Amino acid sequence: MPATAKASIFHRVTGVALFFALTFVIWAWSESLSSAEGFEFVKSLFNGFIAKFIAWGTLSVLGYHLIGGIRHIIMDMGHWEELESGNTSAKIAMALGVVFAVLAGVWIWS
Repeated sequence: MPATAKASIFHRVTGVALFFALTFVIWAWSESLSSAEGFEFVKSLFNGFIAKFIAWGTLSVLGYHLIGGIRHIIMDMGHWEELESGNTSAKIAMALGVVFAVLAGVWIWS
């Protein structure tokens, strides 16, 4: 499968993942704004591994989805539509997604 197809499919998958991640994010916002106890509860959850993993996953898919979306917008403007430049931009987008995920992990777990 060419890099352009992988990048496009991954962009769609991250969009679906963001939809489901929003349930956790909206719940955490709602709970934290409900009361001081709710805020402390959510704050204590974010010290656990599972919550940090969910936050890292959410940030990672958000980062790649943003990068892939920018790539698609540039392609909609008529750039990177040739085979070689399309493959190169897809590989760069996926590599930047990995870099973003690593940086998000360092930020969350440090």
